Amino acid sequence: MHTRTDGRALEAPRPSADRSARRRFPSWTTDVTEKSRQTLLALADGLEGEELAERLGISRNTVQDRVRRLRIVLGCPAPFPLGELVARGYETGAVPSPARTAEETPGLNRTEAALVPHAAAGMAFAAMAERTGIPPQVVRTTVYALRERTGAVNGPHLVKRLRELGLVTPAGARTE
Repeated sequence: MHTRTDGRALEAPRPSADRSARRRFPSWTTDVTEKSRQTLLALADGLEGEELAERLGISRNTVQDRVRRLRIVLGCPAPFPLGELVARGYETGAVPSPARTAEETPGLNRTEAALVPHAAAGMAFAAMAERTGIPPQVVRTTVYALRERTGAVNGPHLVKRLRELGLVTPAGARTE
């Protein structure tokens, strides 16, 4: 601790209350472009890697760049799974939430019902286990079973399928 000559402690300067409001990001970080929206929708369709690049007609490096920018815009930094990026895209309105399909909603057991809201938020297995108190291996097995039952091929696609089947509302709450 630093002190003044009179013995009182020096206090660190406090930022003004409106400082964060004045901070502005470059324009490319504040809006989701149409190209980025297409990338996010393709991720939600379960595409990855070469398939994703081929569908969009761009290189894998361009796909990675768009995903990086989406992570900045939607506030979903790199350690978070792509499923969470898709979920945030739906929550913020960056992409429209998928329409409910006419498919029959699968019945859920107690463990699946506890995990559906977290899976719909795109959370990682470890985060789901921590939040629900369900052992990590059980979470992993259950989410893989949910993917199989809903026809999802990966985490981002599961986020979309749970919404299409009406297992969660756009806000993430269970509808049953």
